[in-house]
Amino acid sequence: MEKSIVPRSSLRIELTPRPLPFGLIGGSEAALGLWSGVHPALVLTMAFIVSVRMTVRLV
Repeated sequence: MEKSIVPRSSLRIELTPRPLPFGLIGGSEAALGLWSGVHPALVLTMAFIVSVRMTVRLV
């Protein structure tokens, strides 16, 4: 007897840009962090999190 194929649940990640004020806050946060001497990877990661809405779902 053949093995049946069973659908499995998967993870769905949606990234949508936030309205304009949050994008400006993220950009200004990145500029201020780079100006003050913080590591660029940390600054850009935090700016991305602020300016983008992330939704994680199981499908």
